[in-house]
Amino acid sequence: MTVPSDYDFIGNTITESQFKNALTVLLNHIRQMSLDLVEAQGGNYSYATMALFDADKINVPANSTVRIARGDDAGLYVWDGTNLILAKESIFFEGSNSENLFEWKDNAGNVVLALNKKGQLVSYDEDTKRSILLTNQEDIKELKKFADELNLNNIRVLLKLIETSDSSDLYTFEDSDGNIVLRLTKSGMLRSGQIDGLHNAVDALEYLKKLTKQSYDSKLIRFEDAEKNILGYVDKFGNWVFNGVDILNEITELKKFKNKAQTVTALKQIAVKAPESIIQIYLTDIPALPDAKGTVISGKGEFHFDGQSFNCFVKMEVQGASSASYAKKNWNISFFSDQALTKALNVKIGDLLPHDELVFKSNWIDHTNIRNAMCYRLWEQFAASRTGYPRLETEKPYIGKTGQDALQNGANGVPRLYSAMLYINDEFYGIGSFGTAKKRSNYNIAKNKPKEIHIGMDGWNDITNLEVTNPTLYELKAPSNPTADTWAAISNWNAFTQLSDANFAAQANVYLDKQNAIDFMLFAEFVRCTDVVGGNAAKNLQFISYDGKKFMFMPYDMDTVFGLEWTGAAVYDNTTGSQLVWNSSGSFWRKVKVTYNTDIEARYKQLRDLKIISVENTYNLSTDLFLKYSRDVYDLELARWPVRPSLNITSLEQILTWTKKRIAFLDTYFNYTA
Repeated sequence: MTVPSDYDFIGNTITESQFKNALTVLLNHIRQMSLDLVEAQGGNYSYATMALFDADKINVPANSTVRIARGDDAGLYVWDGTNLILAKESIFFEGSNSENLFEWKDNAGNVVLALNKKGQLVSYDEDTKRSILLTNQEDIKELKKFADELNLNNIRVLLKLIETSDSSDLYTFEDSDGNIVLRLTKSGMLRSGQIDGLHNAVDALEYLKKLTKQSYDSKLIRFEDAEKNILGYVDKFGNWVFNGVDILNEITELKKFKNKAQTVTALKQIAVKAPESIIQIYLTDIPALPDAKGTVISGKGEFHFDGQSFNCFVKMEVQGASSASYAKKNWNISFFSDQALTKALNVKIGDLLPHDELVFKSNWIDHTNIRNAMCYRLWEQFAASRTGYPRLETEKPYIGKTGQDALQNGANGVPRLYSAMLYINDEFYGIGSFGTAKKRSNYNIAKNKPKEIHIGMDGWNDITNLEVTNPTLYELKAPSNPTADTWAAISNWNAFTQLSDANFAAQANVYLDKQNAIDFMLFAEFVRCTDVVGGNAAKNLQFISYDGKKFMFMPYDMDTVFGLEWTGAAVYDNTTGSQLVWNSSGSFWRKVKVTYNTDIEARYKQLRDLKIISVENTYNLSTDLFLKYSRDVYDLELARWPVRPSLNITSLEQILTWTKKRIAFLDTYFNYTA
């Protein structure tokens, strides 16, 4: 019997009648499979002596295990219906040359049930040779619930099989008195009935290490046609994908619709929840990777977020300036719903603004892989601790607006990055961070309004003397067609920054957003972002204005923090001194500190008392990111990229030690008392 394809359930033209027919075929297959399984599997029998077995063997089904407890013939046997065959001691490891540890076969030698190396029970469709996972405890319970909802109680054999899944054991061995002496659990553990507290993990056995040897290849099991085209696969993260469809995800969606076929149309937006675990990215059909910016390549992409997934077509390009020269690249990844790459596909993660392009940050210079993502989260904590409204810089355009113009859109003014791992053409590329970057829309800036200005400082700029017209040190990201008003706004900013202390203080609230200026100053002083700002110089900074007068400072490119040098080759003990303030009349940040000193010290105290600026918070933010990557994943990373600039000079301990010393200096610098 051939199992219906995914199109038979979710195809664009599938009617309710066709859906029900396909479901009937599938359920008939499952019913027959379960009957064949019961018949083929046999059972477990124990006899005190061989003589007692001989007297009863006519009642013992073929393929049963038989234990003789006493006498010269004592031991474990397999009864094939004619002969009693002594079982090998290593019965559970006979299948070690394949993906299975143990296999049950019918009389024709076909595998009808198997225990794979992940401790999962798998059945096989004899026509298609597809494997079907049976032992995921939660999925089995959900399947039973689904069967009940569809009034399939007549499939008694299947439900009986499902009911047995409540047990934690896959297989048990009993002595002559019926006592369990050994159990194989669903977690792949061998446990003794007499010493129940002692767990013997299967993967602890030395000779099984070869079975779990790490590989760059993401796919544990492949299903291919005669031309070696991949029809489906099971990867090492538990994703089951066939014909480009994530099976577990589709089952979840089908259960929502029960017996009603879902209409599927070309999507313009994908929405996934903010992931709590590592994002898995698979890019396929990708040509040779470029070595520098400017070359755009395309292919297909699969993206997995905590069990949610989507497939699309993608473009990718090297991202970054100096980082573009690193061996391991950052990648801009754009999403499309059509193969011609003409229909952009927006992806919305959690509460963020939808984006049709996200970035994979490889974190090349930072061996810990956390600095960038952690600092952006720290900035979001700064903003969240503010009172009143607007709280975020990106909320300021809503003031005075009504109707649709007053609705929040998810723009947050800072990148949001999640722990991720990337495979390209099924080869492990590396771990990194995946999320939003510095798109104009994420700062809630209009595309082409003369006084809504977004400056991305790609080179080192003097913030008291920004280029006016034809800039070469920064990118004018908005407006797209600057006018005289745009350049006048930048020129007026320059004039303000060069005022005397008294005149600067008098004009400060005209050209500065007080909350933003104070928070950015404290943030930059705390993490000491040496590749973003130093005195009057700024690079990577995102500089924005909504009215052509007040300008605000937004952080970007935060990997050179907590002492790490910009190439990653050194860690500095730069825990004393100011990152921003120079003792000169022309120091912009000295003027800010003089103007707002009382408010700066009060805000620093608030952030310290809230423990946002603290060793504890740095630890919590760090470990939340660290622990998304398993040690196995780190092993893959170091095998793929064994030479990293900061491999042996930075760590969580280094970050926390640096942070403790930096706070000790800042407490004095900002006159903090607990």
